[in-house]
Amino acid sequence: MPAQVQNSLGFIYTEAPRYEADAPGARFPAGAALRFVRNGQKRALVPGFAASADASVSFDGRRVLFSGKQKPGDPWQIWEVALAGGAPRRITTGPEDAIAPFYLAGEQIVYALRTPMGFQLETVPLEGGEPVRLTYAPGNHLATDALRDGRVLFDAPHPDSASPLRDVYAVYVDGSGVETYRCEHGRDRHSGRQLASGDIVFETAGRLARFTSARAAQVEIPLPAGEFAGPIAEISSGVWLVAYRPDGKAPYGIYRWKMGQSQPEKIVAAQGANAIQPVLVGPHEVPKRHPSGLGDREGANLLCLNVYTSHSPIPADSVAAVRVWALDDDGSAVSLGQAPVEPDGSFFVQLPSERSVRFELLDRMGKTVAAEKGWFWARRGEQRVCVGCHAGPERAPDNAVPGILLRSTNPARMVLPVHRHESAEVAPK
Repeated sequence: MPAQVQNSLGFIYTEAPRYEADAPGARFPAGAALRFVRNGQKRALVPGFAASADASVSFDGRRVLFSGKQKPGDPWQIWEVALAGGAPRRITTGPEDAIAPFYLAGEQIVYALRTPMGFQLETVPLEGGEPVRLTYAPGNHLATDALRDGRVLFDAPHPDSASPLRDVYAVYVDGSGVETYRCEHGRDRHSGRQLASGDIVFETAGRLARFTSARAAQVEIPLPAGEFAGPIAEISSGVWLVAYRPDGKAPYGIYRWKMGQSQPEKIVAAQGANAIQPVLVGPHEVPKRHPSGLGDREGANLLCLNVYTSHSPIPADSVAAVRVWALDDDGSAVSLGQAPVEPDGSFFVQLPSERSVRFELLDRMGKTVAAEKGWFWARRGEQRVCVGCHAGPERAPDNAVPGILLRSTNPARMVLPVHRHESAEVAPK
């Protein structure tokens, strides 16, 4: 029985008998197909493909990037097709899965590539060239939107590395400036999209919530009963296309929902299959181009203004040093050494770039006061300043010269090659 198409709105969605949102490499174990809906009519976007998903529409509204398998045994690869028709063009050609593409400014794209560390973000020019890797931490990193300020919005593991939860992150297109979008953790958040207002709407436990510029914590969205699967597509202010199922058991359909509406309006229901990942077809704003500030200096410099400016309270005058941990080539955590923390809470270190690192704060006896559990990274030549320790990007610093720079403008160097050896301090398992 054909799907019911009850709206003339132009959009693309993914149709899949099974949808496993928590398994990036196996989200569609029974296959998937992109459908294009316009003027109440539905057609396959790329007929003849064994599988297709993850549609992203170009800024001029004429082309579509997607993840696809031309044959059942192929790895997922990134393809582009013109909405007017014609043969799809393959963008990536490697042996590993490549999924979740988005257009970026300057005829670049970003996508997630399967690696031994999990899916990692890469960018590449549409007309060919060397890819640039953006992420360097364990776990799966999947782009979910291209933000208008030039950054990439993506899902990645929660900062607590022992947690199965995901969180919403942003990174510039040269891999610099990575941060969680808000430093308010504790829930599984994923599939974020930016609204025209600048807010980010994401899925959390089958519901939708948002980050808005005026709030440091997520804002709940009053929703009708039922289950939602991100991402959404914004039609106009307060009006969205959503993947929704009223009872939490039937397959998802595509619905039109207006804020405050008691019941969404069904647009597409696929017989025996889920309808998810709605994307509007039409021109939309090109993101700003980010002028990279990366240099060719060894490693990356990181200045912390005040470790006591923290989301989690740290007792005053309790921190004397910071220890830096990194993952070596075998994936084991090794200590790169310690650097002093000034009485005002500031420290300045030079880290290995393109390497998973984390910090641990120590007291005068060398005991741990506070420690990061997750990993972050910096690019070669990057210079970063953080307000505090786990303070969040929404915090503003005091207008004062940090004590560590009054002592010296040279960072503590911790850029030796990270290889495990007998003298290295190895983190306990």
